Amino acid sequence: MVNPDSFLKLDMKKSLFILLVIFIGSFGLCQGSFTPPILEGKPNKIVKTLQGITFNSDYDNGSLKDVVDLGPDEYRCDLYTEQGEIGPRQFWFRFKMSGVSGRNIKLHINHRHNPFPVISLDGVNWRRLHEREAPSLSEIILNFFPWENHAELALFFPLGVEETYSRVNHLVRRCDDATSRILGKSFCGRDLWMITVEDASSANTQKFRIWLQSRVHAGEVPSTHAMLGFLDLITSDTREALLLRRHCVFNIVPLVNVDGVYMGLSRWDSRGIDPEHIWGNPERTSETLLIKYQIDEFMASDNPIRVSLNLHSTVSNNKDTFFFKHVAPSVTEEFELIQQGYIDALDNATPLFDNLCPHSSQLHPFNYLESYFWSNWGKEVMAITHEGHFYRRLPDGKWITDEDYRKLGSAMAVALIEYFKLYYKNP
Repeated sequence: MVNPDSFLKLDMKKSLFILLVIFIGSFGLCQGSFTPPILEGKPNKIVKTLQGITFNSDYDNGSLKDVVDLGPDEYRCDLYTEQGEIGPRQFWFRFKMSGVSGRNIKLHINHRHNPFPVISLDGVNWRRLHEREAPSLSEIILNFFPWENHAELALFFPLGVEETYSRVNHLVRRCDDATSRILGKSFCGRDLWMITVEDASSANTQKFRIWLQSRVHAGEVPSTHAMLGFLDLITSDTREALLLRRHCVFNIVPLVNVDGVYMGLSRWDSRGIDPEHIWGNPERTSETLLIKYQIDEFMASDNPIRVSLNLHSTVSNNKDTFFFKHVAPSVTEEFELIQQGYIDALDNATPLFDNLCPHSSQLHPFNYLESYFWSNWGKEVMAITHEGHFYRRLPDGKWITDEDYRKLGSAMAVALIEYFKLYYKNP
């Protein structure tokens, strides 16, 4: 477990503000139209032993509804279906198996959103399943050596709350220009962290402020890998990192839907609310309200937010990751070009993105984070959503991995150099 005290450079100056936000957020949470206790009794956290194999999903980010014995070394694994105000969702799974030494087992499990899920035999290193191990979208066949007694399966390279904060902590502690603090508590009482990275020795008022957040939807783990790659780049000692820290201020929320991630949900938060769609009524969740108040504070400062990157992932099969580019008449044609400037900069920064699946949308007037920025500050904030996926990568068509997303996240940071034309400035 990550001790909050291990974030050595913690800024706790705003404790009274945090307490006020938590109180207001908790009150607002009771006012929404959808407030049942979605995970009462932890229905996707099980420990069950069948034929000498123990199936366990009762841990951070674990999820499995049930396991049914179908015969010798054959099991049906049922995924948990979460109910939300926008409907049911079901795709995330993560569970451990012990007692598998020398066994050849067959699992009937729905993994249609990722043809080749991932497995770990040591709890640290993960790999995708091979075609012989995942011969269909509803089967997994595993043959274990005698010395392999434990295994863990997940839809995609997983990152729970403690795993994410541990990696973030490592990156923050290695860089003197990085600090961290708790914005407040989630509905279930978990910490909502924000990381700040900048070269404090340089003047602050002329810097470009970048806001980045990931994991608004609990099961969209590629977004967190991209966030880690972004943070890894900007806290490194490379020339690009030094240039960015000198001219930019970075504010990163590693996990927005921290409760949903811990609970092993696919999309919604702990009560079935979609945090992505409530910016017209942000007090419905304390997490969204905390983020709103922090954004408002930054926007009233001498160097307001200039870029907002909202990192997500889709279950659809796309040949490229993509941005939701907002188009006229919901925004101006000038703003379309501003968004395209960053999209093109990322295209130039990495072979892992080629804008092969451009998506456009009419920006809703108030539902989204981008709506909030546009309705209050217009073109001054280039706010955009990026969507990853679970399928094949560019440019070689191999199945995309966690490392690919970290490289893509690093490229998102490097793309800011072209976007802000920082190569014309002294590092």
